[in-house]
Amino acid sequence: MSTLVCHALTALSQALPVYDSTQTRASRNQQTYRSLSRSSQDTTQSVFNFKAAPWYVRAMPFSIYTGAGKPRDRIAQTIEVGKSFDVIDLGITFGRSSLRPDSTLFLEGRVTMDVANYGIFANEMTIGAGRQFDKQGSLLLELTYSIIAQVAPRFGIGLTTGYYDFSSETTDASKTFYGVYLRYGLTRTDSGGLLNIGHRRPVRIGRAGRGHGRGR
Repeated sequence: MSTLVCHALTALSQALPVYDSTQTRASRNQQTYRSLSRSSQDTTQSVFNFKAAPWYVRAMPFSIYTGAGKPRDRIAQTIEVGKSFDVIDLGITFGRSSLRPDSTLFLEGRVTMDVANYGIFANEMTIGAGRQFDKQGSLLLELTYSIIAQVAPRFGIGLTTGYYDFSSETTDASKTFYGVYLRYGLTRTDSGGLLNIGHRRPVRIGRAGRGHGRGR
């Protein structure tokens, strides 16, 4: 009798589903989506492939410095072009530090890293260095933090705040700014990796009773 009971319990355990019975359908769907969106690649062994990396464009049409001053002295604009390597954007930025017609143009190299993701939102940090083409040939350094919302498959809009430091042999200035920026490029998953690179886009797991769910 005991042998028969053991065989019956073994068969019953093998027939049970893999998922925990206490989990809801929504939580199981969420678990499946996370397993699909996360890359199994060991990033410590990955190599930057510049040729295969996708292009992106980031533009900041409006930003304003804190403190006193005329509007034309407090507004800055930039446009950036570069390539994306999963959570990292490497780009070249061309901009102007004010709306004055004199020498306020600058050229800068920027590194932006996707720090965290939640739904359609992401937090980014940027470090940059370049040169402002004024009479002194000032050194430009930048540190910026941003929050961006991926409102379309390849389009995002965000809010940013950061610091510009300008310095030369005779002058120096530090400016804090707030701005709005746009990004055109491939969508990132919740784990920060880019979609549509080397594989098909992961299938969206939707609500119960539907064939597909709300995508990002």
